[in-house]
Amino acid sequence: MKYLTLIPFVLLASCASCPQPQIGFRPTPPPAVEPVEEVRYTDVVRAYHVGRYVDPNQTMHELHPVYRIEASARWNLHPGALTTASLLNPPPDAAFVPPPTNDAIFAELNRQREATQRILSEAGRLAGSYAELQKVVAEMKGVARDQVLIRTRLAETEQRIAGFQKELLTPQPSPRTNDVPLFAPESTERPKP
Repeated sequence: MKYLTLIPFVLLASCASCPQPQIGFRPTPPPAVEPVEEVRYTDVVRAYHVGRYVDPNQTMHELHPVYRIEASARWNLHPGALTTASLLNPPPDAAFVPPPTNDAIFAELNRQREATQRILSEAGRLAGSYAELQKVVAEMKGVARDQVLIRTRLAETEQRIAGFQKELLTPQPSPRTNDVPLFAPESTERPKP
């Protein structure tokens, strides 16, 4: 019986001695793109063979090739060939896709709506001010036209007054007798006897 009490310890020790193997999962790396030209164009390098020459540092070079990059590497933006994956999952039509929504987009849309409302109200106020300004300009044109008319009339009136003054101030020959003059200075006709 004294060994019966030790059995749980032996079982416990035997379970602890066999650790369970741990299985580690690593994500598989994405496959390499083949051929690369479907995704990215490579550099275009051309070799130019030059003869002997002296560079600006007074160093002479022998015949050797010079390599020049004619076109840098760039992404290929042309659509690829149709595959079964692209046929099963065509790109969504933008006209029927609901717009993306989140709080940042809603906040930006609200900010743009408020800015648009402010711009429209300012444009309305500016249009009203412009109409008032046009009315004032039209009134000023009328005032300027009236002023020019008044000035021309005043100049004519001053000329007429100067003519009257000249007539009044020039001495008129007085008749020596009480006889009626033979002809009036204003008329060219002679009176009949």
